[in-house]
Amino acid sequence: MRSKFTKQQKFDMVMECRNSGLSDYMWCKKHDIQSSTFYSWVKQLKRDGANVPERTYAEDYHLDSKPDIVKLEIVDELPAEKPPVVQQLPSNNCAIEITIGQASIKVFNDVNPKLLSQVMTCLGGCV
Repeated sequence: MRSKFTKQQKFDMVMECRNSGLSDYMWCKKHDIQSSTFYSWVKQLKRDGANVPERTYAEDYHLDSKPDIVKLEIVDELPAEKPPVVQQLPSNNCAIEITIGQASIKVFNDVNPKLLSQVMTCLGGCV
């Protein structure tokens, strides 16, 4: 399309659009005109006193758009599986052993979390 139109040409195109039965969006798309350009024409024409009919409110219904189709595979529900059991070491076996120099600290599964936290805090200055 040309980039420059006379006032009369703009008016004629706006009237053609508004009388076409299409939404402004669809008409602009069909005629390769940006909808923002079209609406600026309408604003200019109204400001200049032209009698421009109100737009068709079919904006949300794009006649040429196709629905999105998503293929879904429906699967029977799977049998509930039990979550894997984390095996704990017997309490007499050491879970963690920390050796610093000649000192050794053994941590067992049943350790008191507060005690472990305090020991780890003390070790922080040794490393």
